[in-house]
Amino acid sequence: MGNCIENHGGNIYNAAKLYGMKKEDILDYSANINPLGLPPGLKGLLVGEIDNLVNYPDPWCSTLRERIAEYVDITTDSVIVGNGASEVILLLLEMLKPKKVLIPAPSFSEYARAAYRSGIGVEYLPMKEENGFMPDLPEIKKRLDNCSCDAVFICNPNNPTSVLLNISELTSLVEFASVKGANIIIDEAFIELTPGGNSNSMVRAVKEYPNLFIVRAFTKLFAIPGLRLGYGIGNSRLVKGMWETKLPWSVNSFACSMGELLSGEKEYLMETARWIEVELKWFYNELSAIPGLKVFEPSTNFVLVKLEGFSLDSGELCEKMAKRGILLRDASNFAFLDKRFFRAAVKDRQNNLRFLKVLKEVLGV
Repeated sequence: MGNCIENHGGNIYNAAKLYGMKKEDILDYSANINPLGLPPGLKGLLVGEIDNLVNYPDPWCSTLRERIAEYVDITTDSVIVGNGASEVILLLLEMLKPKKVLIPAPSFSEYARAAYRSGIGVEYLPMKEENGFMPDLPEIKKRLDNCSCDAVFICNPNNPTSVLLNISELTSLVEFASVKGANIIIDEAFIELTPGGNSNSMVRAVKEYPNLFIVRAFTKLFAIPGLRLGYGIGNSRLVKGMWETKLPWSVNSFACSMGELLSGEKEYLMETARWIEVELKWFYNELSAIPGLKVFEPSTNFVLVKLEGFSLDSGELCEKMAKRGILLRDASNFAFLDKRFFRAAVKDRQNNLRFLKVLKEVLGV
């Protein structure tokens, strides 16, 4: 297996060193961020914050929380901000203290990692390829009914399968869990990068269901993985406890200033919506036309692909692509996937054309 991709992908530093390339010459299809790049107003915003570095950042992220609350139409006391979504997940588990979490998989590995770190048991529910990797909601309800778990992680849309559950399906699950005294944790890190964007979000349901918690981030939408900024939305009592547990100043001054973009970059957000509507379908169709590939229909800006007609495995494919300056995500280390699976981001048309050309050359088709 090639060394170009670490556990989560996106390691252009290692790839540049390994293959003797400049970072700017690497096309990273292993990281699923907005190909529009940084919002136009971001650099000016960050430059304006430089003088504030002489002061400690606001430990309560007050202005940022207010902007997030306005953005998702929720009360400010229902919002917590963290150093990436990972901190929010850890804080949440520390407060909920479930005995065991259920994770439909394959899915994002940080859920299990956070649970183990908090001394919480993990139970997996395999999602079947023949069902398009759709979560088995009746089976989830059955396990909640049997009390085999008291919290469920749902990644929506799911990473790496790009499957999106609709609001009615999720509401039914949350209602059932509420009766059973269980919590539903929904990770919406990619929700704005789906056709329909925030209309697919379960945020509104937080007001009605105290057992629902939403994890979100600006990482993917604003193409800022280096800034580390995530947030969570839940009932105010739970959120208050999370704030009291949280380490002070984990969110720096630059990250705290990001709230200003939510109201000032409407054109950027609209352009993002237009891009995903057009490019997602086109990229899926182009990939599906390559013989020997099984492409799972995506709901967000990445696609899960299975190698069916080739002798090379996903690690070897990643290695060959990396030598050509393109990083892929070897998906074989996701639970219940094997060495035939890889994940590719969806970017702008020019880069997607380059990606497809190189992929076909490497596969020999």
